[in-house]
Amino acid sequence: MKLLRLTPEQTEALGRYLARAADVWRQLVEAFRAMARQLTRTVAAVAEFVQRQQAADPLGVATTQRRPAWMSPYGPPGRHRRR
Repeated sequence: MKLLRLTPEQTEALGRYLARAADVWRQLVEAFRAMARQLTRTVAAVAEFVQRQQAADPLGVATTQRRPAWMSPYGPPGRHRRR
């Protein structure tokens, strides 16, 4: 294993690069943190909306009749020929 000795200029340059990398990393973490907060708010709003919808119609939309019971879901009956 060979150890390299850095010159003072190289040490300063390395310090600047590491500081820049730490700054970029901090910005990335803050961006993800803001995105996670917004995602949490959105999911909470969707969950609240679904909860309100279920409270208004606990059996679901499938049970609500959108037409009278006598009406066929396939439309009016076809014409029959009389003999």
